Amino acid sequence: MNQITEKNIPISSLGKSIIKTLAYYDIFDYPLTAEEIYYNLGTNHVSVIDIQNEIELLCKAGLTFKKSNFYLLRNDENFVPRRLEGNRLAEKKINSAYRMTKFISIFPYVRAVLLSGSISKGYMEKDSDVDYFIITQPNRLWVTRLLLMLFKKVFLFNSRKVFCINYFVDTETLEIEEKNIFTATELTTLIPTYGKELYDELNNRNAWIREFYPNFPKRDTGRLANKNISLIKKTFEILLGNSLGDKLDDFAMNLFEKSNHKKYSEYNSKDFQLAFKTSKRESKHHPKFFQKRVLEAFNSKLKSFENTYNISLE
Repeated sequence: MNQITEKNIPISSLGKSIIKTLAYYDIFDYPLTAEEIYYNLGTNHVSVIDIQNEIELLCKAGLTFKKSNFYLLRNDENFVPRRLEGNRLAEKKINSAYRMTKFISIFPYVRAVLLSGSISKGYMEKDSDVDYFIITQPNRLWVTRLLLMLFKKVFLFNSRKVFCINYFVDTETLEIEEKNIFTATELTTLIPTYGKELYDELNNRNAWIREFYPNFPKRDTGRLANKNISLIKKTFEILLGNSLGDKLDDFAMNLFEKSNHKKYSEYNSKDFQLAFKTSKRESKHHPKFFQKRVLEAFNSKLKSFENTYNISLE
C-alpha cells in the first residue's frame, strides 16, 4: 500500500485546490511559483502566505515537489529550465506581437486585438504560434477575417509564427458560450493590445470566469496601441457599409465554412461545431481541437492522482 495512504494524511480544501491548479499546468509541463498558484487558484479568501504554508505540507507529504522557487506535481528536473527558457523567448516575441497589433488594428472593422494562446501565458517555444483574439464590427466579422487571411497568405507566406488569427467575435457577442476551465483560462490570460473599452466589456460580459479564477487580476492596459482610424480604414468601411458589404460578409462566411468541411472531414458533427464554430457573430478555427484535448487531459490527470494516492480531490 502507498506510504501516504498508510499515514492517512488529510488534505485541506486549500490543499486540494492547489493540487488542481498544479494539475492543470502540469498538462503543459509548466511549474508555478506560490504567487502564480494564488492567481490561478479556484479558491479566494486566501493569501500567498497561506498557499506557501499549505504547499510546504504537501511537499513534505510527497504529494507535490519544489524546485528552486517553483512547485510541481511531478518530480522532473527538466521542467524549470524549460519554463525559464520559454519565458525568455516570450519576452522577446511580445514586442513584435505589439508591433503586429498596430498593423492589424489598421484593417477595416477591427475594433479590438488581444494576444491569446501560449504568448498570453508568458511562455513560447521556437515553433510556437503567436495567436490573436480579434473583436470586429457586427456583420463584418467574415470580411475582416478574409482580409487578414489574404494578407497573411500573400505577404507573410501563411506564417503562423508571425500571427495566427483563430478566434473572432463581434462587439455584440462578447460572452463566450463554452464555460469551462479551458475557456476561463484563455479569457483570463488574454493580453489586450488594442481596444481598452472592449477589453473591459469582454471581462464584464464574462464575469463567470471568476468562478474559476477569483484571484486573477485584469491585465495592464498601459501599452495599448493608439485608437487612430486611418483614412484607408475609414474609406473602406464607408464603401462597404451597405448591402454589398453584407453580401461579401455572407460570401466569406460560406467560403470558410466549405473549406473547413473539406479539409477536416474526419471530425464528427458535434466536434466540428466546437472546433470550427461558424456564425455571423463568431468564428473559431481550432483544427487541433485543443480545448477538448486539454479538458480530457485535465480530468485524466486528476483521476490518476486520486488513484495513485487514494485521495479524493472533491
